[in-house]
Amino acid sequence: MLNLGQWRPVTDRDNNWNKYLAAKVCGELDCGAAVSTRKAKEPSDKPLWGIISSCLQSSRALRGCLTEYHFGSSDLSLELICSDLLVEPHIFLSLPTDGVSTARRQGSELPIGSDFSIICSIRPQYEGGSFQLIFSTSNSAQNHTLPAVNHSALFLFSDAGHAHQGTYRCVYHVYVFSHNFFSISQVLSLSVSVSASLTALIIRLVFFLLGVMGSIFVFHFKARRSQKSGPEKKHHVDGSRAEGHLEEETAASRNQ
Repeated sequence: MLNLGQWRPVTDRDNNWNKYLAAKVCGELDCGAAVSTRKAKEPSDKPLWGIISSCLQSSRALRGCLTEYHFGSSDLSLELICSDLLVEPHIFLSLPTDGVSTARRQGSELPIGSDFSIICSIRPQYEGGSFQLIFSTSNSAQNHTLPAVNHSALFLFSDAGHAHQGTYRCVYHVYVFSHNFFSISQVLSLSVSVSASLTALIIRLVFFLLGVMGSIFVFHFKARRSQKSGPEKKHHVDGSRAEGHLEEETAASRNQ
């Protein structure tokens, strides 16, 4: 029984590989359409899968057309590139709230005049690449590009206004296997309003008032404790004075 849970180079067993078979393999792997295919020499110490082209042409499944194969001196491995080489990138809205950055994926309402940022990221697959942020409205489209650093990019914006309303998409570009590939994220919709700014102001005011009331309560509690401990201390001092006065009277009576 074949152990197919391994990554191995694949070689054509009957030398009948063509674009039709390449397209069938990409489709069966759910990787889109075939972009290119070629044969390349592999080190002789690598184990291979042997693919039987005539088996694939008879409409059999890919899994049933693979055999274990021992590499020969004249054999070449197949290099196949499919169109869906890249996973879909992610897009987030990052909105600072009292020094803490909160990320959102769905459409959001921005407070007018606020600072915000758009984060593009992708699951690590290949090194390098770049992110293109496409901003679209009903009348125009703009784009900004940044290099991918640790598989992500941060696009900063300040003083949010009505000009920032629209849809945003992240497009990841990378050059691998001698080809340029790109992958597009889902849409992020943003709107800007005064009501959102007013809500944020009210929330900050509520937290401020709660902080002030907490400080007043602590101060009042400490003041009451001081008042309770004050008379006991006075009584102790007065008792010490009375005891001294009594000793003086006793000494005077003895002298008489």
